Amino acid sequence: MPRQVACFVFALSLLRPAAGGDYSFAHEGVMGTSLEMVVRADDAQAARAAEDRALREIDRLAAILSNHDPSSEFRRWQAGPVGPTPVSPELIEVLAAGDAWRERSGGAFDPRIQVFAELWSEAARRDRAPTRDERDAATARAAGPAWRLIPSAGVAERLSDAPLTLDAIAKGYIVERACAAAMDGGPAVRGVVLNVGGDLRVQGEIERRVAVAGPRLGSEATDPLAWISLKDRAVASSGRKHRGYSIQGRWRSHILDPRSGEPAEGILAASVIAERSEDADALATILNVLTPDEGLRLVDSLRGVACLIVAADGRVLRNAAWLAYEDPPAKPAPGAGKAGGGWGGEHELLVRFTINRPQEAGRYRRPYVAIWIEDEKGTPVRNLLFWVSTGGAGPFQWLPDLKRWYADVMTRVKVTKFDPFVIAQPTRPPGEYSALWDGKDDKGNLVKPGEYTVLIEAVREQGGHGLIRQKVTLGDDAFAKELKGNDEIKSARLEYRKRGAER
Repeated sequence: MPRQVACFVFALSLLRPAAGGDYSFAHEGVMGTSLEMVVRADDAQAARAAEDRALREIDRLAAILSNHDPSSEFRRWQAGPVGPTPVSPELIEVLAAGDAWRERSGGAFDPRIQVFAELWSEAARRDRAPTRDERDAATARAAGPAWRLIPSAGVAERLSDAPLTLDAIAKGYIVERACAAAMDGGPAVRGVVLNVGGDLRVQGEIERRVAVAGPRLGSEATDPLAWISLKDRAVASSGRKHRGYSIQGRWRSHILDPRSGEPAEGILAASVIAERSEDADALATILNVLTPDEGLRLVDSLRGVACLIVAADGRVLRNAAWLAYEDPPAKPAPGAGKAGGGWGGEHELLVRFTINRPQEAGRYRRPYVAIWIEDEKGTPVRNLLFWVSTGGAGPFQWLPDLKRWYADVMTRVKVTKFDPFVIAQPTRPPGEYSALWDGKDDKGNLVKPGEYTVLIEAVREQGGHGLIRQKVTLGDDAFAKELKGNDEIKSARLEYRKRGAER
C-alpha cells in the first residue's frame, strides 16, 4: 500500500471494526486540542461507556491541572498567597514529577518557563522581539525556587509569585489515567488507543501501527518520518510546526529554553516512546531544548525509553531502542515516483482549514471531513484526508451525506485489506488542520502541471453540510488563496509554494 494514501486508508479501516470490535471517537476542544480514541470492546455499548469514563477522567484531572482554566486547582493555588497550602494528591504528584524532570534534564524542563512564555506572547502581540531589559526582568523573576512539597502532609508551599505551567507534563499524566479509566469497565473492554493532541497511549489487547508525522505543516498527508508498532506503550511528539510566535515575519518556536528564556531553534521535532505517558510527554519537550547529542545521551540513560529527533539541519536521529519499535515502510507501488513532467519535485500545495465550533461551549464531536483532488476531467487523483467516527450511530448512516465525496470517490474505491494506524505529531490548536499535497497521485506517481480542483467537504451528524470547491492551476508560479467557509468549515486557505518553504 502506498504510504501516501495511509491517512485515507486508516479512516476507511474504521468502517469495519476488527475482531473484538474497534470503535472510534473524535472530539475537538479537549485540553486545548483534539482527541481521537479507539476502543476495542465486545459491543458498542461497552465502547461508549469506556469513552464516557475516559472523558470524565479527563475533565476531572483538567479541573485540577489546567493552566488555561482560571478555576482549576493549579491556577487557584498560584493565585493564592505565597506559603504552604493543602492541595490534591494529583497536583502534588505532577509537581513532584516536574521537580524530577528539571533535575534529570539539567534545567531543560522547568515549569517556571511560563514567565518567558508570557514575555514572548506579549512580544508577538506587539510584533517586536523582547528588549534586553524585558529579558533580564523575566530571568530574575524565574530565578528563585518555585515551590516546596510536603507529600506526607498533602501540602505544596509556593515560594515565589512567578507564573508556572505544567503543560509539558500534565497532558501525558491525564492521558495515562484516562486510559486506565476507560479500561476499568470489566472484560467487555479489551483495549484502548487514546491520542490527545500528540500524547498517545496504546493499552490492553490492542497493538497499533503509528505513523510519526514529519516536522512540517500538513505532513500528515505525505510520507511519515517513521512507522512504529506499539502495545502497552505511550508515544508523545513535540515540535514547532503548529504553535509558535510570529514576530516581524519570522516564526519562532513556542518551545522555550528555560535556561536562556529564548525560543528553542535547534530541533524541529522529537518523538519519544516510554512506558508512561507523562514521561514521554516531558521528554518530547526536553528533546526540543537539548542538542541532539545531549538528548540522545539523556534518553539512553533511562530504562525503556526510545526517541526520534529531527534536527534543524535536517538530520533524523534515532537511539538504538527506537529501532525495536520501528516497522519497515510499506513498499511503493510499481512505478511509483515517476516524474512524468510533475510539479511535485519543486512545489507543494498546503491546504489549511478550520472547523466551525458549535454554539455549545466545551468539547464537541468532530464532523466527517474529506479532502481530495480531482483533475480537469473531474477524476479523483489524490485523497488527502478522510475522517469518520464509528461512535454514536456509526459511519454508514452518515457517509452518504458526504454527498460529493460519496459519489466521486467512495463508489470507486476497491479495497480488500486495510492497514490501520494513528498519527503521532505535535500538539496543535483545536479545530485547526492542514494537509499537504506533494504532487503525487494515490499510486505514488507524480502528476503533471495543469488545472486541478481542490474539494473540501464536511458533514456533522444531525448537523450541517458544506462543500468548498476551488480550481487551481499548478505549475511554476506560487500563489496563496483564501477560500470562503460554510456551516462546517469556518475558513480554508491554499498555499502553492516551493518545496521546503517555512511557515
